[in-house]
Amino acid sequence: MHFTFLPDIISFLLLCWAFILLWRQRKQFQSLTPVTIAVVFLSLGRIADVILELSISRFASSPLGWKRESFDLIMTNTGNICDVLGILFLIYGFLKTIEFQKKEEKRIQDLETLLPLCAWCKKYRSENGEWKPIEEYLHDSGAPAVTHGICPECASKQMDIVRSRKQKN
Repeated sequence: MHFTFLPDIISFLLLCWAFILLWRQRKQFQSLTPVTIAVVFLSLGRIADVILELSISRFASSPLGWKRESFDLIMTNTGNICDVLGILFLIYGFLKTIEFQKKEEKRIQDLETLLPLCAWCKKYRSENGEWKPIEEYLHDSGAPAVTHGICPECASKQMDIVRSRKQKN
């Protein structure tokens, strides 16, 4: 007996292992769904090849009334279609994974560009957790020199506070 189906069995077992690995990560990586579907199609293609190579097709004529040639043709075409669909889903899955990776890189880059700033005193939190004046950050980042002043709105509020204190005294 020739074991020409042995590579297909080994491929099928490896595809089952890949499917299990992908299935475990399905909640973390939604972009892996097309790859999981591809593994299923490739597994079906391997099963169709094994059925052909084991000569089970001889028994197909009795239960369904098909001729052996018809069954062989159906199994061959099924295997080929499953292989093509598996490859298409793999390509689509890789594209989705790349798209997912680019989105995550952009999100990380956006988060890294945020500057933690105190809403009250306007100090910023450095990478080592120290709160420092915003002027120091601007100076270290190469921004132009900063001068201090007071805008008309804040000056008006400050003057109102000073007047109210004088009136109380």
